Parts: sequence; structure tokens; C-alpha cells
Amino acid sequence: MKQRSLLSLVCCGLMLAAAPPLNAQVLALNAHKNRMLPEQTTNQVKLLDVFLQLKKYYNADILFEESQMSGITVQDFVFDKNLSAEKNMEALLKSTNLTLKKVRKNAYMILPKRIETSAIGSRPSADLQVLAYNRAVVADIRISGTVTDANGEGLPGVNVLVKGTINGTNTDVNGKYVLDVPSAESVLVFTSIGFQKQEVTVGQRSVVDVKMAVETQTLDEVVVTALGIKKEKKALGYAISEVKGEELTQARSTNIANSLVGKVAGLNISSTATGPSGSSRIVIRGNGSISGNNQPLIIVDGIPINNDNLGSVAIGANREGSWTGSDRGDGISSLNPDEIESISVLKGATAAALYGSRASNGAILVTTKGGKADKGIGVEVNSNFLAEDLLFKSYKDYQYEYGLGSNGVKPTTVAETATRNSWGGRLDGSNAMNYDGVERPYVAAKDNLRKFYNVGTTFTNSVALTGATEKVTYRLSMNDLNNKGVLPNNTLRRNNFALNTNGNLGKRLSFVANAKYIIEKNHNRPRVNDSPGNANFTMYVLPTSLDVDVLKNAQFDANGNEKVWSDNQYTQNPYFATEQFRQDDNKKRVIASFEPKYTITDWLYLKGRIGFDNFNYRYKSIEPYGTGYVLRGSYTSSLREFTETNKELLVGINRKIGEKFAFNGLFGGNMMKQVTNLNEVSANNSFNIPFFYDVSNIDPAARTVTEAYIEKRINSVYGSAEFSYNNYLFVTATARNDWFSTLAKGKNSIFYPSFGLSFVASEAFKMPSAINYLKLRGSWAQAGGDTDPYNLSLYYSLSGAHLGSALAQINGTRVPNSGLQPLTSTVSELGLEAKLFNNLLNVDFAVYDRKTTDDIVSATISETSGYTSALFNVGAIRNRGIELLLGATIVNGKKFTWDASFNMGYNDSEVLSLYGDLQTLRVDQSRPGSAFIHQDVGKPYSQIKGYDFKRDANGNIVYNSQGLAMAGDIKTFGSGVSPYTLGLNNTFNYKGISLSVLVDGKFGGYIYSGTNALAYRFGLHEATLVGREGGVTGEGVTENGERNTAKAPAQAYYSNWYSAIATPFVYKSDFIKLRQIILQYSIPSRYLGRLPFKGASVSIVGRNLAVLMKKVPVIDPEATYNNGNAQGVEFAGTPPTRSYGVNLNLKF
Repeated sequence: MKQRSLLSLVCCGLMLAAAPPLNAQVLALNAHKNRMLPEQTTNQVKLLDVFLQLKKYYNADILFEESQMSGITVQDFVFDKNLSAEKNMEALLKSTNLTLKKVRKNAYMILPKRIETSAIGSRPSADLQVLAYNRAVVADIRISGTVTDANGEGLPGVNVLVKGTINGTNTDVNGKYVLDVPSAESVLVFTSIGFQKQEVTVGQRSVVDVKMAVETQTLDEVVVTALGIKKEKKALGYAISEVKGEELTQARSTNIANSLVGKVAGLNISSTATGPSGSSRIVIRGNGSISGNNQPLIIVDGIPINNDNLGSVAIGANREGSWTGSDRGDGISSLNPDEIESISVLKGATAAALYGSRASNGAILVTTKGGKADKGIGVEVNSNFLAEDLLFKSYKDYQYEYGLGSNGVKPTTVAETATRNSWGGRLDGSNAMNYDGVERPYVAAKDNLRKFYNVGTTFTNSVALTGATEKVTYRLSMNDLNNKGVLPNNTLRRNNFALNTNGNLGKRLSFVANAKYIIEKNHNRPRVNDSPGNANFTMYVLPTSLDVDVLKNAQFDANGNEKVWSDNQYTQNPYFATEQFRQDDNKKRVIASFEPKYTITDWLYLKGRIGFDNFNYRYKSIEPYGTGYVLRGSYTSSLREFTETNKELLVGINRKIGEKFAFNGLFGGNMMKQVTNLNEVSANNSFNIPFFYDVSNIDPAARTVTEAYIEKRINSVYGSAEFSYNNYLFVTATARNDWFSTLAKGKNSIFYPSFGLSFVASEAFKMPSAINYLKLRGSWAQAGGDTDPYNLSLYYSLSGAHLGSALAQINGTRVPNSGLQPLTSTVSELGLEAKLFNNLLNVDFAVYDRKTTDDIVSATISETSGYTSALFNVGAIRNRGIELLLGATIVNGKKFTWDASFNMGYNDSEVLSLYGDLQTLRVDQSRPGSAFIHQDVGKPYSQIKGYDFKRDANGNIVYNSQGLAMAGDIKTFGSGVSPYTLGLNNTFNYKGISLSVLVDGKFGGYIYSGTNALAYRFGLHEATLVGREGGVTGEGVTENGERNTAKAPAQAYYSNWYSAIATPFVYKSDFIKLRQIILQYSIPSRYLGRLPFKGASVSIVGRNLAVLMKKVPVIDPEATYNNGNAQGVEFAGTPPTRSYGVNLNLKF
């Protein structure tokens, strides 16, 4: 009752405000909305019910005090649809002690017939049982003022009311108001949703300024769920996390996925060490497939988008970790964070059940901003600048005491300089030969990183226009991102355009239409691993005494060809690689949807949706003429076109059943179609005319042309039913059936149900005062999955010719399997949510169990069969874990507040079975060849295995007669996926200034570092200083079991480990990072004066500022060179970077 009385008070101020119009939100009493309006009340009905239906029928604003109508019934009332609202209501009130007062067009008040003038200024009851009204009162005092929040920023739309009257107004866009009051004893009541009510006596003042405090008793939280449906969070039987758009736009990342790191419990994000345009691997609650896709479905405004990495780096399996090309980004990296309203993370099959097989790994729902029905056209401008440089200016774990050379000797001839070794003499400042034939001082070159790498910059500017017509709201936005990477000659330019509209074409027909157009141009993305052209690889192995400036000034020989600086032509001069190699890719993408909705009755609706994701991707790579390892150069040009179309139709029900029961349901179907066209021309060592890089200059005999057409379809039907009792008990069930085109008939269908239960105990029972909210939830669900197209039977290609005819041959190296059937993933979850101590402490805890069976596994087979692998429905994997989210308001003062949030996730994975008696499956191999990624039965996902030292029965290392450690058996070190993820964010606010600090970490995983293996091999690592002068005697035994006394030269001793033994290069990947700092000042509206701004803020931001703890030397512990299933291997990626800059936001 008190809440409705307060609502009436708020509405009163709205109705008398001069500037803003009245709106349909004045009265929101949904509990009565489903009752039909009778044409004649032949029986007695409640007056309140009839008025609510009249309000709905005429779309009128009707203000009344509910207690005035309590218990009043009417009968024999005849509703005449030909009469106006005013006439029908007057007839309805004729036999009561109430009267109708018209405030303005289509806005009315219900008042008692007898209102005494003396009531003006009298103190109303707690339930506001009397609304005083008297036009004869003449105000003689004019009051003005400004209403601000705790930060001093003006609050628009605050209701200001003279207590005990309906005389009021509300604040303008800058928080200012003007109001006439009858006397100095008048009390002004200030109310606004989300803030505590304030009452101020006017007294002898003409200016009354008020600072509003945040209301700790929050309203029911609404989140976006599957199919874009908004629901109260308390009704959900599963965990869901939501990140607001403003959290993505300050200390921003060029890939918004990286902006989610440390903010969502159970979300494990790994970004590839491939620069600002690289992809990210996103995993929710563990990997659910042994060799298939493990990333969630990405959905933008209800439309699934392709999130594939189009570069060869994505293919972890069977590439053996070598020469893996470049990371060409993914789908989510193209999105503009300035457009995003919120991101909802649906954790697991239960939350995403209505999306079917494609969301068996969960889903990430991206909801973009829509238009607003403000007066005029709203304008928002956001400008952001970030500078990016290397986190480490030099390799802290490298040695700088010995320089280029071998066997302890510095080079004296040009021929001796052709090496990557730093096994030379002690750096003493004397002259030594360089590879360009010039002698220079033999000293440490500690500034190579600073000299070679740029200070990267990112300029991001966006503008958005919002507005409305009588029937349509719209938002048009444009964004320009201009990035220069830390790697020389690496650039990214991205332009995003978006138009979102929402309209009503009548009382029953509405629509939502969204369109996004993205243009992305990348130049010279960083290459990975030891791929030719990877300048990062060279910078990791550059000898300690070789100044990189020497390489800069000596790229070419006398013939204009590459001047090879070392003993390996594939380790290129980094300047030649970045300046002469060309690698360009351009992507044009359209994401669009149209969603009409027809409201059949007030509880039944019909909705359709058609959406598509289309991109055109062009890629060109040129290795120039004169390159050391390919003298005549190489050429690759490809065009990939992808289109996914989704057509959907559903019927929805939202009905109240009696006073306490409610039902929400839907039934629908979806048709999904994907089409991919690929055309590629490539040639190696093939340019006829030097330095003319065109396809017409390619030797026809060396040319390879590839064309491919790939199509996939999924047809689906689904349904959902939710029953609620008294708004505290919610039971939900869903069902979906998918039919896959990629599987054989009879085996291509799978049905999966889900069930959820939510019980809000705090609304069912009286709780101790310390418990403000308590909810228990549980759910169970199944989801399925299929395979890629064309895995059921043989298919052929034409290649080469014989006797003038094309030769047909089997295409592919995988044995087809026509008996494949869908995999099944079964998930169960229990959870608890609580708000304690006047909502100062929030708790969200979940425990889950996820098991995948009939997983489609790619198993290696004997190459004598003519194939290398085969697919089987044999895999099983299980993930169990817990998630915890804590939020606390530690200090809640008038001028200073301190809020903190902590999230933690733990995932325990186990591979349950593989094919037949197979106990291990190799997924990938490190470039040095001594370490591997396996899936082992009985072990967690992605096991790092590698050759250990040979040991005797007592564990002692065995050395050969030269004093070199011998390689032994393969050892299992641990999982390349960290089971623990943590995030801690603290936000401090003081007088309009806020400081946010985010720290996150991962624990429990391992990493094989190929970069450290390189540093040992070439004498760069500081650990190789031991034994430089006199040799190394390893601690252990000989092959005969005697104590080892043989002394080996340091170069031979450490280099021996590189390709033979993995143990020294496997480290714990634990880390803690200072991920983000944001210092923001929101400019109070009173300082904006007469400027046309509604709001303005400026922020100083920093991201990836420091590694507070790590256990792996040289590299970033998060480094990885692919976003596939082979996690836990690193090799020569882009060095870790940090960014810092400024963000400016203006609203007009």
C-alpha cells in the first residue's frame, strides 16, 4: 500500500509538470491487467477493476488513491464504447462518493466529493489517504533549485511536490526546477526511482538545493534471457551474469571479449598473443567437447553471428604447432562497444536451452542501445585515446653478460656473425665484427625492444543520434577506430554503422528493426609461432650484443634481395618482415534483423523474426621477390563469403490466473541456413618479373586454385512454459528438437528438454532483519550438437591432368562416417542468491555438473590407410564446478562510497572416455617437438605432456658420457587450462570523482613455453650463465649408475634440452594482474551553465598495467598462439603490452 501511495505521489508531480508529457507509466498495476472490460455489469464488480480496464482501453492516465476505492463495488453500469472516457467514468462514479477531475487531455484524477479547503497543508497519513486539491489557492512564493546525486551531477525527472497537495513539478535535464508554493511552512517532497525520498521545509528561502541519496532497497532486477526475452532475475532457475555497456567503453579493448575478463564468475577468456586485432577464446564452465567446438554462441540483438577465426592459427589439431600463419580475428572482435547496452552471459545449456545445439556451451547475448522518446534529437559523443607500449622494456630474465658468437668466442669475421647464438665471449666493450661487415663495440644491446616496437595508438570516436516520431523511436550511431599496433607497419581501421528502430504501427502491431554495417581493414597482422615473417620470433632470439639498428640499415644485399643475417633463412630481419612482407585483409559485414509483433489480446501475441549475418572477407598475402627462403616470392589471394539466415515464428502467452497464479509460455520454430563460398589462388616461388606483385605475373605451372561451397541447415521447433505462484515460486520447462543437415537421416534428430525452479524464500516467509532477499534455484537440461558438413561420405576434387583430362581424387584426409549421431550434453545446477544487511552485501553461489556423451571425436589412425584421422561417437567428458559472486558496499557515506565485488570460478574437468580402448589422444605438438597437448582418460582437459629427463629408480637424472642429460619417457605435467579464475573490483566515489580498480588472476594451470626453450637454446636466458667459463657438471648419475662427473660445455649442455626434453620449460601459469584502472570525473550540471550538455564526463584509464605475480619467466603467462582446443602451448607471440589514455563522453 505504501509503495502504491508513493507511486501516486510521484505521478501527481508528473501530471502537473509543464515540460514533459504524461505517459503510460503513471500507473503500473500489472496484477489487474488481464481482466476483461464488461459491456454491462450485471453482477457486482470491484470499482478498482473496472477503472483499470477503462484506463487500458482508452490509454488514459488516471490518478487515484487506491484506498479510496477499496471495498467499493458497482453494478448495472453500462459501458458505451461510443462515449468518451470522461463520460463513461462519470457514469461509473455517479453512485459513489467520488468525483472525476480532468487535469488535461486524456489525464484525470479521482477525488472525494467533499474536500475541505482547510485540508491544504494538513499532514496526510502514511498511506496518503487524502489528496488535497484547491485551485483557489494562490501561490505567493516562487522556489527554485537544483537536485543532484551524490556526485553533484544534476538529476533529471525528479518529482518535486508540495506535501499534502498535488501542486508539483519535476526537474529538467540539468536537475533544475521552479515551483510556486503557498507559504514558508510548505514542505517540498523530492522523489525519484532508485533514490531515497527527501522532505525539505521551505522556510525563508527562495533557493532550495537538494542532494539525493541512492536507495539501497533495489527494485526487482530485469535481465535479458534467451530469445531476447526480458525477465525478472528472481524468476530464473539458472545463473546469468550481466555486464553493462558502460563497463566496456572506458578502459576499452579492441576486442570486447577481453573487456569481460575478471568480471564474470565461471567465464574463462584467453586472448591470443597476436596484437589488438587478434581473437579470444571464450569458455563458460569448462570445455564440453574433446575435439569439437567449445565456445559459446554469440548473439547480437537476437541474431546468432559467426565467431570463427578465419586465420590458420585457429587450427590447432594436426598442424603440429609449426608455421601456423596469423590470427585474423573473430566475430565478436568486430563489434563496437559504444553501441552495447548490455551483455548477458547465459551459463550452460539450461540458460540457453531455447537456442538448441548451437548454445550447448552457453551463449553470450549482446543487446545494443535503442532510441529514446526524448524531446528533440539527443546526441551522444564519445572520444577515446589509448597509447600502448610493451609491458617490459627488456627481457628481464635474459642475460646481458655474454654476446653473439659460439663456444665462448666473439666473432672476428662476417661469416662468424651469421648465427643466432649468444654463446660468444664476455661483453667487454672491445670491437667485434657485425654481419654488415662493420666492427662495433662488443656491448649489450638492451634497448632493442624499445627501438624496434612502436608506441601503439588507438583513436576511437563515436557519435549517436537518438530521437522519436509519434510512432517510432530510433538510434543512429557511427564509430571510427584507428589503431596503430606496437609491431611496426601493423594497422587496424574499423568503421561501425548502426541503426536501431522500435515502432508501433497501431494498437496491436509493433516492430523492432536493427541493422549494422561494419568495415574492417587490417594491414600486416602479427604472424605467430616461427612462421616466416614473424618479426616477434626474431626479436626473441636476437643475440644480446646485436643492435637492432644494424638490421634496420642492412636489409638488402647488392642485388636488392633480402640480406640474411643469421644461419637460418627463415629467421628474418624483423624490419624486412614488417616492411617488405604484405598481408592485408578486408571484411565487410552486415548484421540485420526485423522483428514484427502482433498483440492478439492482452495476454496472447504472435512474433516473427528474420535475421541474417553476412560478411565478405578478402585476404591477400605477398612474400616479396628476393626473400631468402623463397627467392621468387609467393602469392595468396582469397575471397570468402558467408551468410547465415535465421527465420523464426513464435506464439507467446502471458496470463494471470486468479490472484496468485501466472503463466508465461511460448511455442515457435526456427529455420537456420549457412552458406560459405571460398575462392583462393596461391602460388609459391612463382613471380616471373621481379617486384611485380600481381596474379598475372605468377607462373601458371605454380598456380593452385581452390574453390569450395559449404552449406549447412538446422530446422527446429521449441517451446517454453513458466508457472509462477504468488510471485515467489517459479517453475519453468523448455523443450527443443533440432534436425541437422550434417547427419544422416534417421540419426539427425535430437530432442532436449530443460527444467528450472526458483523459490524466493524472502517473499514467502518472514526473514530475520539481516536478510533482505533470499532465493534458491535449481535446474536440469540437455543439449545436443552435430559435426561439420561433409563428414558422412567421400567427396572429390579435380586436380592436375592426365592425357588432357582432369584427374579426380578423393578430397580430405579424414575417413567419413555415415553413422554419426548428435552428441548429448546434460547439465544440472543448484544456486543461492541473497541480499543481506539492508542490501549492503550480495551473494550469488552456484554449483554445477555437466556431462557430454557421444562426443564426436577426431581420432588419429594409421597413414597406411590413406587417411590420417577418423570421426567417432565415442567421447565423454565431465565438468563440475562452483561459482561465487560477492558484492558489498563497504562505506556508504553522503560524500564517500566504497563498493567492492569479488567473483571466483572453479572448474574440475575429466575426460571419461575416448575411442575403444584408446586412453590418450594427441591434439597438438610444440614447435620444438618435445611437448604435446593430449586428452587423457581420467585426467582434466588439455594435458601438457612431454619428454622428461631420463631418470634412474631413485629419480636421479641420467647423463651420457659427454655430460649431457638424456631424454627419458613422456611425462604428464598438468592441464593447460587453469581451473581457478578470480576477479576483484573496487570502486570509490567522492564528490563526483570515481576510482575503479580491477585485479584478476588464474591459478592451477600449466604452460609449455617455447620462447623459454629458445632462450636456453641460444644462450639468452640468465639461467645459462652457470658454467659459461668452465662448463657444467649436471647433478645426477651416468648410464652405469655412478655419480656424474663429466663436465659439458655450457652451449652443448643447455642447447641439448631444446628439442629433446620438455621438463625445464613447463611452468605453472598462475598469475595476478592489475587489469584495469579508471579514474572518472562526472562534471556536475551546475558547472555546465548554459552549455547545451545534458551530461559530461572525462576519464583517465589504464589497462593491463602490471603483472603482480607470475611464475613463468620472460613471457606473459596468458600467452597462447591459437584459440582452439590445444591450450597450454606458447611460442614467440607478440610481447605483452599495457595501455593508458583518456575517455571523454558528452551528451546533448
